[in-house]
Amino acid sequence: MTSTTTTRRTTPVRSQKEVISVSQTTLNKYSRVGLWALPIYGLANLVGTLSSQPDYHKAANFPAYARYIHAPSFLASHLGLSLLGTGIGLLGFTALFVYLAMLGSGVSVAAFVSTIIGSVFMAAVFGVAAFAQPAIGKAFLAGHRDAIALNSSVCGTALNLTVAGSLLLYFAGALLFAIAISRSRSLPRNAGILFAAAIPLFAIGSITGTVLASVDALLEIGSAIWIARSASPAGSSTAVTSGQEPALAALDA
Repeated sequence: MTSTTTTRRTTPVRSQKEVISVSQTTLNKYSRVGLWALPIYGLANLVGTLSSQPDYHKAANFPAYARYIHAPSFLASHLGLSLLGTGIGLLGFTALFVYLAMLGSGVSVAAFVSTIIGSVFMAAVFGVAAFAQPAIGKAFLAGHRDAIALNSSVCGTALNLTVAGSLLLYFAGALLFAIAISRSRSLPRNAGILFAAAIPLFAIGSITGTVLASVDALLEIGSAIWIARSASPAGSSTAVTSGQEPALAALDA
């Protein structure tokens, strides 16, 4: 009985301060790994630019448009590149938010909220493209010419407003993340600026169907790799220490 009591007394017990320190170190480690989801997201965007759908606004182009959206590759592209790619991108943005928040960046909170909400609305648009458009293309190719009016209805004002709103929020998130990165002491300011610039330019290039989309996707990949590589263990350790100070000071008070 005496021996058991002695063992219990000599077992180290972590203080609340030590638990917070270990938790923040672990969270910082996961966030640095998660940052590598951003270049993967950029790669998904790049692959998605390798082909573009014909402009359905021109009646002469609608048959080609119908064949394009009816092809199995169209559905696979939206499921694998647009939807899955967006999910991977959100993991990367979450990691970036956690990394910056541990530095005490209040701007990163607004950046994260704006990016998440914008991405959710954009995912709804990708869902319409993935499932509604192939059905429209199939109907048109089967001889149902009223599919043209149906396509105009699906891709009408409500969808366009959703796209505009989601892009506005997404662009705002990118800008706010760039500000947060520029204010940090462990991530390069120029990498944040390039990444923030690449996102809206990529969207513009995708909408207009120009080579600008591919160029900006490459810029997005390069700047994201720069950000992820810059989040070195040494820099992250400093960030964790700095991030711990307010919480630990409160515990000591």
